[in-house]
Amino acid sequence: MRLNIKKHYFEYISIFLMSVFSGLLISFYNLSVLFIMASILFIMISFKYFNQVLCFLILYIPFQIALNITPGIDLASGRILILYLFAVWIIKSLAEKRFAIKLNPQTLLILLFLSIACFSMLGAWDAERAFRKILVFLSIFPLYFIITSINKEGEQAFVRLHGLTVINKNNHIGKILNMLLISGFILSLIGIIQFALQFFISIDPVMKFWSEVIAPLFYGNTFGAEVVSNPSWLVNIGGAAVLRAISLFPDPHMFSFYLGLLIPIVLAKVSFPPDKGGWGVKNIIQNNKILYFILITMLLAELLTFSRGGYLGLIAGVGAVILLSWRYISFNKKIILGFAAGIFVLFIMFSNQAIVNRFLSSFNPGEGSNAERIKNWSQGREVFSDNVLTGVGIGNYSLYLYPTADYRTPIYAHNLYLDIGAEMGIFALIAWLALIFITIYQLFKLSRSASDNLARSLSIGLIGSFVWFSIHGFFDTPIYSPTILAVFIIILSLAAMVLGTNRKLR
Repeated sequence: MRLNIKKHYFEYISIFLMSVFSGLLISFYNLSVLFIMASILFIMISFKYFNQVLCFLILYIPFQIALNITPGIDLASGRILILYLFAVWIIKSLAEKRFAIKLNPQTLLILLFLSIACFSMLGAWDAERAFRKILVFLSIFPLYFIITSINKEGEQAFVRLHGLTVINKNNHIGKILNMLLISGFILSLIGIIQFALQFFISIDPVMKFWSEVIAPLFYGNTFGAEVVSNPSWLVNIGGAAVLRAISLFPDPHMFSFYLGLLIPIVLAKVSFPPDKGGWGVKNIIQNNKILYFILITMLLAELLTFSRGGYLGLIAGVGAVILLSWRYISFNKKIILGFAAGIFVLFIMFSNQAIVNRFLSSFNPGEGSNAERIKNWSQGREVFSDNVLTGVGIGNYSLYLYPTADYRTPIYAHNLYLDIGAEMGIFALIAWLALIFITIYQLFKLSRSASDNLARSLSIGLIGSFVWFSIHGFFDTPIYSPTILAVFIIILSLAAMVLGTNRKLR
């Protein structure tokens, strides 16, 4: 006991002396010394507590601050952190002699897609634009390899205990889901509050704050100015301009994509009775009351985006979850879900019909934004058909249509599949579609063969996420958004982990 007390005293004295020394350095020099010392401390923490830092990164990604490197170049700070952790992961893996990449269809198709994307640079008119776009992929896709490797550190993620599946202490699936749900809940609240403020202090002050404070901080000076000059923040409802929910995202469509990746997972979790084994650790995904609150908050935020592509994704993704879960849901929960759905429909029908009218306008080809989107699709189809094999080169779509267009000018096909095909060619499109369809098929097989609600609910929730993302992808292109692509990669990594661990248990 005395030895421990002496040890603690020594630690306290050491910390005190280091603090005094740091203060002297900063007083004699400047804050750059503090930055250097903080960087060294962060590096030490990263190597010792790698998995905890990874969880922090997953939590931070939707809030990532933009770094204004030079005029004209904004860099999402999360991309730097991903590359940094990727380097740490490689060094640790080589040092511990356990470097391994999970070989599965997802890994192979990701590598194939990235290879084709890099190859498309050879035919690009503007090599700089192509290089900047490919850097977005190369700075975010490594997150997949980091996350899918963490289950190799100890015992397998899922273990059988008295016929149930439980997550052992070395698993991080539950922790990753916690980080996703915490950040999703906070961003949903921000979006709802941002939407509601216009009815208390009017639209102009809210838009001014988001344009002058939020945009430069989270989008960057250059991209933020582009977003503000071409806003899609407003929607016409009954002849009145209404500010849509965007939260910290540059536009409501990307916010909708983000919510669409999370809502089906929460819905699937609350639809199933919990296994006695639980999720292995005490966390929010064990508490259905909290999950119901999170789900309602996210759904409300999604409706307030007024994203028609998001609404169609919502119907497809939530519909997929309910359809696949129906046979496993208890009778009482079916009654509750039916009652909740009835209230939800009545609320929408009698809430000035704003949401209903916005949804129905999706099918009106003469509506302004619809007509413009049909024109964009027609252009994208022409570019794709003229360059079907190799595409015009990643990042060169706008330049192909308008040779004088600036890099930041938002010119694209407004369709994920047309943009991939037009820029990178048919083989990149096939690789992307194969990645989605094969993952959904494997998750569907798991949902039917799983012997417990834990694996079944998660696999069905992930299917709903991919379905929502894919349907919404017909109306927008999210893969060049650092935040949306990173969250998509996290969801894809979870799918690969669940499929891999359950394969070992068979």
